[in-house]
Amino acid sequence: MKNFLDEIENRINKKSSITIYPEAHIWPYYTKIRPFKAVSFKYPVKLNKPSFCITNTYQSYGKNNNKIKIVSYIDGPFFPNENLPHKEAEQNLRNTIYNCMVERSKNSNIEYIKYQKISEEKANNEIKI
Repeated sequence: MKNFLDEIENRINKKSSITIYPEAHIWPYYTKIRPFKAVSFKYPVKLNKPSFCITNTYQSYGKNNNKIKIVSYIDGPFFPNENLPHKEAEQNLRNTIYNCMVERSKNSNIEYIKYQKISEEKANNEIKI
């Protein structure tokens, strides 16, 4: 893990951007923001660098609103709060970005795929079939 952080720091010092997906999984056409942990924000806090977020939204268009386009919003920069302890600064940065993404996600006006949570029992039964 140390080499990973060293390489992140090396890339940032070379003015490269680092992309981290805190949600960890991609759900195509999902229109909400799933909760994610603050651990992804330890790098900008440790290195005192700004963060940006990208929120994809899905919007219908066309003569009969029968087509879908992705509209992406880039927000930021969001800076770590240097007055907070490290873990609190991570959580604060996470909350700021998460709240921004939740607001942007409200611009989706179509739900192409509806994701439904199923019970663990039902999931286990479906696997056995």
